[in-house]
Parts: sequence; C-alpha cells; structure tokens
Amino acid sequence: MMKTLTARQSQILHMVSDFLQEGRLPSAIRLSEELGLAGESSVTPILKALEKKGYLDIQGGIKGRPRQLSLTPKGKQAVHKPGLPILGSIPAGPLREALEQAGEFAETLKDLLPYQDGDFLLTVEGESMIGDGILPGDQVLIRPGVIPAAGEIVAVCVGSHYEATLKRLYPEPSKGKVRLVASNPDFKEQAYPAEEVKIVGVLRGVVRRHVGG
Repeated sequence: MMKTLTARQSQILHMVSDFLQEGRLPSAIRLSEELGLAGESSVTPILKALEKKGYLDIQGGIKGRPRQLSLTPKGKQAVHKPGLPILGSIPAGPLREALEQAGEFAETLKDLLPYQDGDFLLTVEGESMIGDGILPGDQVLIRPGVIPAAGEIVAVCVGSHYEATLKRLYPEPSKGKVRLVASNPDFKEQAYPAEEVKIVGVLRGVVRRHVGG
C-alpha cells in the first residue's frame, strides 16, 4: 500500500522538485528559509520521513558536507501527478465508456477532500440525488474495493448494458435482488437481480463545481 503524504510533506517535496528544476541546491537550510522557519532542524525530520517513504534520496551530510537531495522515481511521479482522474460522467452512458476517457485530471484536492490511491471522480448528470445535496455538474469521489453498507450511496453498473448510475444501495439477499433508491422523490425506486448489479465504488465525497443562482 502506498504511504500517503501529509500536507507539509507534499509541500516540501514539491519545493525540492522546484529547486532541482531551477538548478538550485535544495538543502535543508534553504528549504527552511523559503518556508520562513527558524532553522533546518524543523525541516530535517520531514526530509527523513520523505526518504523513509521512498520519495527522496538523501546523500552526504557527514563531516560538514551538505546533504544532496534528489527525487526517487516515486517522488518524481508524485510531484508530476496532476491529481485525481476524472473517469467520465454518471449516470449517462455505460461506465466502460467513461473508463476509456481516463486521462483528464482534476486539480490536487488533498486540502479539500482526502483521497486515496485508486479513487477517482465522476461528474454527476441528472437530478436523482439532489435530496443528498448532489447536484448536476458536481463531481463525486468514488472509492472502489469497498463493501458498502445498506443505504450507502454507490456508483453501480446495472442491467445487460451496464448502465452507470449513482444511487443508495439496499441489498435484499433473501430475494436475490438489489434495490437502488434515489433521493429525489420524482425518481422511482429500482430493483434488479443481484447478478445484474456490479458495484463500482462507494461515495466518499462531493466536490461542488458551480454556485447556484
């Protein structure tokens, strides 16, 4: 499992990258000065943590020689990763088409919405979930590989054409069915044979992309 970064660790990792791209030595003292901190002792533990997590390579630092900081391949990937992938829209169209559209990225959202490796965004179309404050144009953070509890909001593929939709999930094992319930009373409850419902992921957050007038 990938070890995640704190906000400060991410900030310093990006600063090291910027220093290297500008041809400057990213020493602990220079990083602390850039951050307006008292001294390098406040930065050193963060650099060591980044090294331990596999993002930085630190050489030297003995007998008065300055430490040489460089990004590992993992570190380079982290600083150049634009953010969460936006994999398409929901509920419009088969999800497999949305997955084929991967490659567009959202801006980094760590400070706004915690996310994990493997999470992705889907853009909401339609008004079936407005009762939960999920509006058309919003982006929902979906986490795959999670077993949803009854009543949780999930992204699912349903039916023979695997249409994607965002609904509250209510399994009924005794009947071999799954109920999908909208939060907008204008939309009828749907029920499908359990084998026709594929859970793509569980809702873990909503990003508002517009301001209503």
